[in-house]
Amino acid sequence: MDVDSEMLRWSQTVYGVAHALHVARSINFGNLNTIIESLRAAEAWNPSVLGFESNVPAKSFVDGSVKLDGDDHQQVFARLAENIVDVLFVSLAVQADVVIGYLIEKTGQKAPDFLFSKIEWTKSRISEKQKWAINGLFEVVALRNALVHGAGSWSETTVQQLRKAGIEDVDTSARVSLSFGDLFRYRRALRTVVGELRTLPADGAV
Repeated sequence: MDVDSEMLRWSQTVYGVAHALHVARSINFGNLNTIIESLRAAEAWNPSVLGFESNVPAKSFVDGSVKLDGDDHQQVFARLAENIVDVLFVSLAVQADVVIGYLIEKTGQKAPDFLFSKIEWTKSRISEKQKWAINGLFEVVALRNALVHGAGSWSETTVQQLRKAGIEDVDTSARVSLSFGDLFRYRRALRTVVGELRTLPADGAV
């Protein structure tokens, strides 16, 4: 695995999506009546190579069957921006799981099955100066689980996960809302942890 390439691909996706949203917002999303044309065009942008014959049949979009909900362009934008950030954040957690697992295996150790356990494994092996970054990854797990399993609400499990990061003052009444700035912040934490893992010996010693 080319770790740098994998992480760069995610970063460039965030940059491109943020820029595209900014352009779309500046022109009030253009003609929203042509959204079906856009979706049909999007289907041809990259090939579908599943490696198997799917049980799910392909269907074409029907005129008038899709619209972006919202009373005005600003409301449409707000919903899109929130949902896109959530999707990108979950994909960052997936990337962290894959990359950290790969780098743990490179030390000669068997990587734990779950991201939270991978972060615990890593925490005792990185420099004290960079503990902020590993704690940031505990936050990623808690936030990801709040989004995926709680529709943005905190649970006792996710609060306990935050405690691993030294966070005790969680406002459990607040619904999780992430910004593009949060994406960049937690990406920086992941990059820092990746840098630390790369300094570990590759012969299985710990």
